[in-house]
Amino acid sequence: MKTLTILKLLTLVMFVIVACQPKQENKDSAEMAKEANEEAFDDKDDENDADFVVNAVASNFAEIKLAQLALNKSSDVQVTNAAKMLETDHTKVLQDLQTYATAKGITVPTAETNEATEERNDLAQVDPKDFDKKWCDKLESSHKKSIRKFESRMNKTEDVELRSLISATLPGLRNHLEMITKEHDRLK
Repeated sequence: MKTLTILKLLTLVMFVIVACQPKQENKDSAEMAKEANEEAFDDKDDENDADFVVNAVASNFAEIKLAQLALNKSSDVQVTNAAKMLETDHTKVLQDLQTYATAKGITVPTAETNEATEERNDLAQVDPKDFDKKWCDKLESSHKKSIRKFESRMNKTEDVELRSLISATLPGLRNHLEMITKEHDRLK
């Protein structure tokens, strides 16, 4: 009987300990990477470059997942061809960004942001007859945003290697935007 009482008491104590632990928020890996970089970099310019790289890595993860979604969901040959190109190109950009980050000691995310996941999940639920147009809407918007961020960082960074990486990436992003815009116009 004493053993049973002690086991109950230990179970209660363990329950209280677990219940009193601070709850872990469902932080996305981009937020965790930014926090790690804030601690790692004292120089504000280096921290801004690191934030740009974190955002660019997360964005490329999202672009790859969106391309894969279109490959699985679209029945339009031109959209799937565009998606194949986006998947290939953004995988290359992601690898380039990860290589740069490793060389500079920048912590990067391992996935897209939670917000991007939610947006992709919403897009996956769109009626198939509307999917291609909505997909193009999303990709057009995200590429415009990425181009603005890349151009802005290129003008602000003092890091020659980052400026070179951005300069090499921008033509592809602009090409993607042009291609997606044409697809979007075709689907209207």
